[in-house]
Amino acid sequence: MKCYNCGCTLSEDDFCTACGADTKTYKKIVRLSNYYYNEGLSKARVRDLTGAAASLKMSLKCNKNNIQARNLLGLVYFETGEIVYALSEWIISKNIRPKKNIADDFISDIQNNQAKLSNFDTLIRKYNQALSYAQHDDLDLAVIQLKAVVAKNPNYMRAMELLALIYVNNEEWNKVKKVTERGLKIDAGNTTLQTYQKEAQIRIFERENASGRKTRKQKEEAISYTSGNETIIQPLNDSERTGGQTIVNIIIGLMIGAALMWFLVLPARIQMARNDINNELREVSEQLTAKTADMDDLNKRIEALQEENKGFEDRIAEYTGEDGVMEDYNNLLSAAESYAKDPDDALSASSYLEKIQNAEGSDVSSEFKSLYDYLNSNVSAKAAEQYLSNGVDKYNDGDYEGAIDDLKEAFTLNPQSDQSLYYLAQSYVKSDDQDKAIELFNQLITSFPDSEYKDKAERYVSQGEEDNEDATLRSTDDTPAAQDTSAAEQAALQAALEAAARAQSEAAAAGTNVEAPPVPAGQ
Repeated sequence: MKCYNCGCTLSEDDFCTACGADTKTYKKIVRLSNYYYNEGLSKARVRDLTGAAASLKMSLKCNKNNIQARNLLGLVYFETGEIVYALSEWIISKNIRPKKNIADDFISDIQNNQAKLSNFDTLIRKYNQALSYAQHDDLDLAVIQLKAVVAKNPNYMRAMELLALIYVNNEEWNKVKKVTERGLKIDAGNTTLQTYQKEAQIRIFERENASGRKTRKQKEEAISYTSGNETIIQPLNDSERTGGQTIVNIIIGLMIGAALMWFLVLPARIQMARNDINNELREVSEQLTAKTADMDDLNKRIEALQEENKGFEDRIAEYTGEDGVMEDYNNLLSAAESYAKDPDDALSASSYLEKIQNAEGSDVSSEFKSLYDYLNSNVSAKAAEQYLSNGVDKYNDGDYEGAIDDLKEAFTLNPQSDQSLYYLAQSYVKSDDQDKAIELFNQLITSFPDSEYKDKAERYVSQGEEDNEDATLRSTDDTPAAQDTSAAEQAALQAALEAAARAQSEAAAAGTNVEAPPVPAGQ
């Protein structure tokens, strides 16, 4: 057993020998969690899956990090057809212990088998459709759907319970008994099926007793007595007859019977048979008409179900796609894991949070929203500081493009940071993007009137406007007329210099001094 405070192995003492933490209560909680786990394991071995699930939930209430209890609970859910709950438990287990966890094998076995995953999805949709039919009193259609679900996955206890409930509603007690016996072989502790089975047994027993009382009443209409080794049964109010009388009565009865058969009974039976045949033909015709109408109705329902199936597939794609809710959950869990491992490395956690697309959507749970808000509030400030620090370092090192990227992130995460905005503008200055730099300096002056960088920003903006005016003047001097004037001045200067050179040469030859002409002003 590991210490909850420092992670060291605990001894028999009621405190941690490494950090001194009091572990007496902690040990009791862990032992209680292990007790409920063992109880759940024992129940699962005898197929009491409902009781096992209850014990394992108690174990996790005591110690949510009990990996064995969580994995076993996922197996119990999987055995009863609750695939979504099973995957949830295994994913949580995997995030608690990423390595050497058998939950990896369970998850891979389902995710890598697309046929099995598609089958699970189909069964869930059929069960939901059957539930909708039952709610709208279309019990026959609900039974058809549930039979298909149970045939493909006999362990789906929800479908088994709903099918038994419909049979109870229809008072089909023999079917109730059959379904509950089948379900209790899978989950012997299912109290719902036990209740239905008990009710079916009572009703079947009452029906058998009712038929038994009728038989006894018929038997009581005769008197039985024993004569030697034989039992004689004699009807009530019937006097004994002699042998001759009996023979005469038999003969008379046969004659009367033959006459009745010939004159009365036989024609009536023939007519009755004809009527029965006609009635049967009429019933068959009506049934065929009803079946044809049912087939049309079923075809319409099939079309509606196909449309609904397409909608469900699109819905599943929203959950499992790259931008789906499941991907958002994975990014949130990755952010939480990164922050838990290294709270000082806020950039890694922030990178996962930025990938989340549906943090405010209706598809996410309240727990998701709470965890996202907690991480975002704690990580954003730290990430903004780290981006700012990295951006300033890159600015000082001359990596202005890298500084722009980091300082953009810093200002996005913390729009109240005038330092991020100032260094971002300076980075654009160093990157020769003067227009963007002036835009950001103006934003700093407007948004942060009390900033220590405001004076520097104003000086740069003023200098930038003057430089733009000088550039305008220089562009004006570059017109063709100005270029022609400058060329004429250059030619005059060159001619004056050549004349001065010749004069100096002649003076030197004559022994006189000649002053060079002055250079024109502005040259």
